[in-house]
Amino acid sequence: MTTHREVVDALSRAATDGNSVVLATVVRVTGSSYGGVGARMVIRDDSSTVGLVSGGCLESDLAEHARRVRASGRAEVVTYDTRNDDDAPWGLGLGCNGLIEVLLEPLPPPQARDVAALIDQALGGDAPSVIATVIRTPDSANGSPAVGAHALLRDAEVQAIGDWGAGSALADAAQNVVDALAAGRRGIVREIGPAEVAFEVVMPAIRLIVCGTGPDAAPVARFASQLGWDVTVVDHRPLTNAHSARFPGARVVECPEPLLLAEVVALTPRSSAVVMSHHLARDRDYVQALLAANVGYVGVLGPRARTERMLAEITAASDTPATVGDHFFSPVGMDIGGEGPDAIALAIISQVSAVTSGRAGGHLRDRRAPLHASPRPVAATGNV
Repeated sequence: MTTHREVVDALSRAATDGNSVVLATVVRVTGSSYGGVGARMVIRDDSSTVGLVSGGCLESDLAEHARRVRASGRAEVVTYDTRNDDDAPWGLGLGCNGLIEVLLEPLPPPQARDVAALIDQALGGDAPSVIATVIRTPDSANGSPAVGAHALLRDAEVQAIGDWGAGSALADAAQNVVDALAAGRRGIVREIGPAEVAFEVVMPAIRLIVCGTGPDAAPVARFASQLGWDVTVVDHRPLTNAHSARFPGARVVECPEPLLLAEVVALTPRSSAVVMSHHLARDRDYVQALLAANVGYVGVLGPRARTERMLAEITAASDTPATVGDHFFSPVGMDIGGEGPDAIALAIISQVSAVTSGRAGGHLRDRRAPLHASPRPVAATGNV
């Protein structure tokens, strides 16, 4: 699934280049679907796309609908209902047994820039937020919000773009934020006055800190960047142009004193970190700094005995037991098998994703809850 970050980048590029696009967003799902609420696809004038809203089932059909939306200049919702396993009207042969509603919005450059900024702010937040989007409204309702109006709702802050009409729709939408967050799903749809408003829960991008720049750190940073995570790579040596070439999509910072990591990188309970410099004393100091900052996920590369030695040295130096919480993992990674740097990186990234999403990391075959339930990060325990 293409990440929110890639969609934001595509919208921003279109705005900068002065190009109009159509944005397709899944706003409601009943039953089974590939991507869930919030899956997005940017459709350019030449019909090229960025992103996926399904596994490839709907994309070509949506591109055809986008032609009409682009010509009319009016946003609309396209519905695919295969709950009775009868999708003959579309000839798509989906067989997914679900209802999917997709909002198609024509976005001239200024609107593309505004929508990109709204999603970007949601990704950069410190807590889950909600994007409210008007998806239906009667044409005859004077003062009603317009289809395609958006608002970013977080805490007491409301940032709106588009026409929300003359009534209290935006204020009423803000009151539904608690419902959206408590629903246990990625999104819900509510009737607000004469309009239907979709509420999409947006989790902030995972912030991953990779402590080390060895050859095996490159695939960890690469996989994380491809998932749209906010990636920072830390090196104890002075930075060179080679760092940017080896870690595209990541920010590389210099930290000569690993104990002072918190002075170089923002460390919070929302942060995740992987320690993999392959130097015992340096890794020990990284671990000490991360535990002191109560970082939400700490993974340490290497055998268990090596990590136990580091923790013992931290305890001896501070006279305080280096007690770790449930979010400390050594050896790091999930038990998925495979060999080599890429397989190890996949195991690490899988574990970070599971822990930050509050998932156990088991087989989807064994899961009985909805697959696209809203992620529920567990509060960090750090060192206690």
